[in-house]
Amino acid sequence: MAVLFAVLIFLAVYLFGLAKKLTPAAAKLVLSYLQRETEGVRQLKEELQRLTMEQDSVSIKDEFPRHARLQRKISKIRDQIKQTGRDKSTLAIKVSWAISAVFYICYGLLMMSLMWRYRREPVLLLPADWLYPLGGLVAFPSGVSGAVGITFWLVVCNRVSAVLV
Repeated sequence: MAVLFAVLIFLAVYLFGLAKKLTPAAAKLVLSYLQRETEGVRQLKEELQRLTMEQDSVSIKDEFPRHARLQRKISKIRDQIKQTGRDKSTLAIKVSWAISAVFYICYGLLMMSLMWRYRREPVLLLPADWLYPLGGLVAFPSGVSGAVGITFWLVVCNRVSAVLV
């Protein structure tokens, strides 16, 4: 039973480590759904292309007022498109931060609940002489001689899963 419990804790820690590596991909997936190009942006780009072609056909020397008017319209549309891009960047930062925050909150709650629930129970029982110089540290907080406590086991699982992931 103790070995199965230790393996289950390791798997939970490993899966959370794997999920931590996949957080950017999850954020990218959510953003691809949230940041689809809208019809308004598409129309602005088409209008920009049309105005640019029209401006290219107008001679600046012969029709300066018309050319300047087109330039102002083009600048206004470019500013609108840039603002949309800035809004998308802001949304991307917010979404990636929120996904990371949710992940770390869940991970922290899991670790705290495991430490609280199993603070008096050893995860593994080993012969006491195997852990001789560090037996008390390894057994913390259970206090059982020759035991591996939940705190030490979680630290070991985190380090091993970090190497594996």
